Amino acid sequence: MKSHINEIAVQMDFLGSIKSDSKSILVLILPQIHFILLFIIEKKNSSKVVGVFEALEKTVGFEKFHEVFPSILTDRDPSFSSIQGIEFSAETGAQRTHLFFRDAFKSNQKASVENINKQIRKFFPKGKTVDCYTQEQVAMVAKTINGMPLYSLDGHTPKEAFATLFGLEAYTKLFGE
Repeated sequence: MKSHINEIAVQMDFLGSIKSDSKSILVLILPQIHFILLFIIEKKNSSKVVGVFEALEKTVGFEKFHEVFPSILTDRDPSFSSIQGIEFSAETGAQRTHLFFRDAFKSNQKASVENINKQIRKFFPKGKTVDCYTQEQVAMVAKTINGMPLYSLDGHTPKEAFATLFGLEAYTKLFGE
């Protein structure tokens, strides 16, 4: 665990939706480069969240998954309760990431995901349903946000920063470009 303390953890949260929605949007952000991944989940629960991580690992491979997601910080949403399922690969049984939970009522411990949610809200306004969106549509929103140049990245985009750190091939696998 100590080796992961100095890493900047990937931050994970659900974008709040209206109570009647059957769909939710899972947000993953790499805070050091402001890179986001968005996933639409129907009837969110822990097995659906684990399924996202299984699909990510299958898409980019175990080694690249571990490189991109060495540790994850989240809250105690019941959908994140399958610690074993998130941390360990179903295919290899090896530990692919480390999952950490922020302190209760300390949203500042996941400040990046809370801030990026404000950007995402421009596309998915608070109080409006997300049930009408598909995975392709939320992925397009992520691509749009990842394509915006940022002052904090010296005018580069999160996509460019991701490609520099993890390779363009990993980005292409994630977004199918």
